[in-house]
Amino acid sequence: MTLALDTASAWSTVAVVSDDFVVSEAEHHDPRGHAEVLATLVSQVLARAGQPRIDVIACGVGPGPYTGLRIGVTTAQVLGLAWRVPVVGICSLDAIAASVDEITAKSGAFVVATDARRGEVYWAVYSATGERASGPFVGRQDDVDEATRALPWIGARAGEQQVRAGVLGALANRLLSSGEMPGAPVRTLSTHGTDDGAMAGELTGQRLLAPFPLYVRRPDAMPVGGP
Repeated sequence: MTLALDTASAWSTVAVVSDDFVVSEAEHHDPRGHAEVLATLVSQVLARAGQPRIDVIACGVGPGPYTGLRIGVTTAQVLGLAWRVPVVGICSLDAIAASVDEITAKSGAFVVATDARRGEVYWAVYSATGERASGPFVGRQDDVDEATRALPWIGARAGEQQVRAGVLGALANRLLSSGEMPGAPVRTLSTHGTDDGAMAGELTGQRLLAPFPLYVRRPDAMPVGGP
């Protein structure tokens, strides 16, 4: 059994997943309420699933807002330590791409985007099969190159796009079953991310990730150098 959770958006979402089957799922919408509701959601889905033994924890690692994202990833890490089970990360945009309907996917490449605030979006390009072709990036949608803007966009101006923990957990299970292993932590995570494309380059070809947040955007506050 896999416990999956994500707090990379205004939603807190948790699910218990067996292979591709969602055993139980719960969610709550509050962009500032992740810390208050996440533990309750975990307790609810475990109770509804009959208190199963959890073999792995899959957490959405973003990109997403700094505070909310850290709550989900930290919770996953703490539960992994307490239960002595492995914790794996999934790019939250990948989980959204995995839920795209076949009609959209058959049209070819598409873009998944979520709200990054400040008039910007987190976004990545996906092939018709749902594989991430490039990204994740952060920036204004109007600043994206013309060819990418012309692709079908899931999220962004079409409305807030929600990650489903059940889909995220099923994706993690498929990747684990195929023998994929999490990659090493992305180097730029130690400096809270980067918006110059370096992180996207390091993630190329990686779908199962180490359980550390993908901030993507540079921090607002920077240390002041000494005299």
